Amino acid sequence: MRKKQKVDLTVALLLTAFALIVLTLPLFGINKIKPVIITTFAFYAIINLIRFMVLFGSKDYEGLHYTLSSLCMLFTFLAIRQPSPRNLALVVFGWVALNSLAKLKKADYYNDRRDRMYKFGLLDLVIFLLTGIICCVNLSYPGDVQILIIGFFLLVNGVLEVFDPIIKSLIAHR
Repeated sequence: MRKKQKVDLTVALLLTAFALIVLTLPLFGINKIKPVIITTFAFYAIINLIRFMVLFGSKDYEGLHYTLSSLCMLFTFLAIRQPSPRNLALVVFGWVALNSLAKLKKADYYNDRRDRMYKFGLLDLVIFLLTGIICCVNLSYPGDVQILIIGFFLLVNGVLEVFDPIIKSLIAHR
């Protein structure tokens, strides 16, 4: 594995571990969605900013795109005075939309280079979008269920992020 793939895999595993932590929060009686969303956006922004800084020489801007989308939605969510399920769904959908643009750009980059990874990039984008939309539609439940829905979405995103460096490594060794 190259350095980029190792860093991407490490970040993906950290995001997956964070999703598992979010999924366990209702077991400990944490059912307020606002601190969970703020922590999620902040964690994603920090981790992806670190990934961007580590991979700066390889001209990989995916981490920067995820950082900017997370910060944008973090500040949008902080600007909301009363977080209702509708506002939460709109913020999460905005985050899904901005991250989908980054995933689409990555798939287009693979396609431009005639890399077979563009097929996985498109599949990743479709699964991410469908999961995000399904989660946004179901955010009208109480706080503990909202946390579980967000945790599920983050878990799917983390697992999708894990597949990218592994598949890239397997294709390279073939």
